[in-house]
Amino acid sequence: MPRLPYVDLPPGTTSSDLAALFQEIAGLRGSVLHLHRALANQPSALRAFMGMSRYVRNESPLSPVLRELAVLATAYALDVDYEIFHHRRAARSAGVTDRQLATFPRWADAGADVFDRTERAVLAYADQLARTRRADDATFAELQSRLSVSEIVDLTITLGWYHLCAVIINGLGIEPEEDLHAPAGG
Repeated sequence: MPRLPYVDLPPGTTSSDLAALFQEIAGLRGSVLHLHRALANQPSALRAFMGMSRYVRNESPLSPVLRELAVLATAYALDVDYEIFHHRRAARSAGVTDRQLATFPRWADAGADVFDRTERAVLAYADQLARTRRADDATFAELQSRLSVSEIVDLTITLGWYHLCAVIINGLGIEPEEDLHAPAGG
């Protein structure tokens, strides 16, 4: 149950800063989700949140498949149902296969034919950071052998971003949108 109200604009509202921000979010994300509506209780915070979200989701050159695999590993490890719900759909759109999605949350048990070595390195890094806030030397060395320095920075920022999202979502009790419950593959 949400701990704060989901802010909604009165029908026909178009002149406020919040209305403009909601239009921007809808254009970028397709709709204004409960996460955005909860953060709209403090519009300046929502605007700042969207700046980083835009970088992580739209401007970072990190592969969308690697990003979405990392987000899912993080969401499952941190037990964030809202992110699992939204990012299974996002992962599929990014090119993550149904076979890969079916392995979560036990992706580490999947055969070598399900995830390539780069995907496994990203998943292991994401999982370790989510569970311990650190990655062991072997995991980081494998990641370094697979990704460029800039990709590692973007991946780490992405993981940190979704840790922040986990705190916001779970802390405020934000729930998945009921009208978006069309099957997303599980």
